Amino acid sequence: MAKLASWRTAVVVLASTSLINGQTTAESTSKADGLVSSQSSTNTGGTATATISGSQTTYSVAFTVPASADNGPNLLPNIKNTTAVQAQDVCPGYKASGVQRTAYGFSASLTLAGNPCNVYGTDIEELTLTVDVQTAHRLNVNIKPAHLDSSNITQYVLSEDLIPFPAQGFADPTTQNIDLQFSWSNDPSFSFTVVRKSTGDVLFDTRGSVLVYENQFIEFVTQLPEDYNLYGMGERIHDLRLGNNFTATFYAADAGDPIDGNIYGSHPFYLDTRYYEVDAETGAHTLVTTQNTSASNQYVGMSHGVFQRSAHGMEALLLPTNLTWRALGGSIDLYFFDGPTQDAVTKQYQIGAIGLPAQQQYWTLGFHQCRWG
Repeated sequence: MAKLASWRTAVVVLASTSLINGQTTAESTSKADGLVSSQSSTNTGGTATATISGSQTTYSVAFTVPASADNGPNLLPNIKNTTAVQAQDVCPGYKASGVQRTAYGFSASLTLAGNPCNVYGTDIEELTLTVDVQTAHRLNVNIKPAHLDSSNITQYVLSEDLIPFPAQGFADPTTQNIDLQFSWSNDPSFSFTVVRKSTGDVLFDTRGSVLVYENQFIEFVTQLPEDYNLYGMGERIHDLRLGNNFTATFYAADAGDPIDGNIYGSHPFYLDTRYYEVDAETGAHTLVTTQNTSASNQYVGMSHGVFQRSAHGMEALLLPTNLTWRALGGSIDLYFFDGPTQDAVTKQYQIGAIGLPAQQQYWTLGFHQCRWG
């Protein structure tokens, strides 16, 4: 019992060790039971010594986070900062030139249309635009820096070795079965639209906005119809229909159940469903919204999908009239799927573009452990 009491006393003495401004401190304590302890510590070695019943021992001093660590700067996201610089207001956009036909589409150069804004990074002066019709249901629009070498390797573009590109599916470059049409303009700066040819409906429209492409910040905007119906952009706990007042963050986080927040997966893909009134005589499709529909009328629904192939941190701002994409880097690698039904879009995206998940072995489907229970 005497030895046990002596050890408890030594533990108390050791626990009181502290580091003070890099100085060595020493204390000696005599007890009635004959225990004499001494301690010394320094913030350079992170060790201390103690003498217990005549025996000297050395131990590591446990680091304790100081209370001052909680005193950090208050950070406010740009989307909640009303005084933050809006890139759309100050950046010049780009101009397209040097258009060249390719086997499945065309390529062009994009150069800054004015003085760089350098708002959240350094503007990249020259980009490469590539447009490819990949299958009868998929169109690819790719924008990336024109010059990537060892001098600017920090401008990371997602490697095909990590995330394979969707395979080119056309054998005949003259095939025109796809229901998507790409158009572009330089007025007042580079913009483009993707139109569904069968209805004339504009599915993706960057007109009225500028392309912002910096080494640490990318932003582009597409206009959307009133009360649009967008689904997807996982992984998160949110209404199935995303709504037009929501910010979707793409940054995989090991968090199980935050409402509206990003969780485990990152799936920068959305499905857009629109409804049309069809003229019985001409077959013309007129887009309708919740503001101009009637319970007595019949409508036709058509869907398309958009996938942004990127592994960078991103956010999609779903606003009342548009969808604003922002990324911390990488490239713009958009894939458009013409559907026209929801299940067709899902198949075109999953089977035709990203691939199906690996089939699990039978023995893995049994009992497994998880830190959540």
